[in-house]
Amino acid sequence: MTTQPAQHDCEPRPGTCRLPEPWMCDVFYVDGSLRDITVTDTDDTHWQQVLRHLRSTADQLTWYDGPEGQDLDPNDTSDPFATIEDGYTATLAVRYGHTWFSGHLPVDGIEFSLWPDGIEDGAHVADVLRFLTELGTACNRPAVLTAETVTGHHELPPLITYDPSTGTTTHLRT
Repeated sequence: MTTQPAQHDCEPRPGTCRLPEPWMCDVFYVDGSLRDITVTDTDDTHWQQVLRHLRSTADQLTWYDGPEGQDLDPNDTSDPFATIEDGYTATLAVRYGHTWFSGHLPVDGIEFSLWPDGIEDGAHVADVLRFLTELGTACNRPAVLTAETVTGHHELPPLITYDPSTGTTTHLRT
C-alpha cells in the first residue's frame, strides 16, 4: 500500500503544498523566475550526444524553429540543429512524465529551463530528477539545477546536482 505525502503549508509556495519534502518548497519556490538545468563543462559539440540520448529516453521531443512545433521521431537520426539559420533561434522541448523542459538554441553549453510553478507534487519532482540524471548520463558530467542564470553570474548555488561518476543526487538542505 502506498501512502500519499502529507500536504503542508509552506511560505515559498502559495496555498496548500503537495511537494513531499519541505526542502522541495525552497528549490521550486514560485518567484516568477525560471530554474535552469546545466551540464558542467559542455559546449555546442555536446548537443548531438545529448539529442541521441534524449531520443531514446524522453517521453516526447518537440523541435521549434518557428511557431509550429514538430515532434521528433526517436528513430530518426537527422540533425535538426542544421536547420537553425544564422541569427535565428530554435527550441528543443523535452517531456519527461508530465514535466516539460526547454532548451533555447543556439547556446554554447547544455542548458534547459523549467518553470518552478509547474512542479506541483512528487511526480513532477521525479520528472525533474529523471531529466537531470539523463542529461548528466548523456554527457558523463554533473548536471545542476540552479535558479535562473543571468549574464555574468553563472555561479549560482546548486539546488539539485546529479553526479554520474558516483551516481548520486544531492540537494539544497534547508
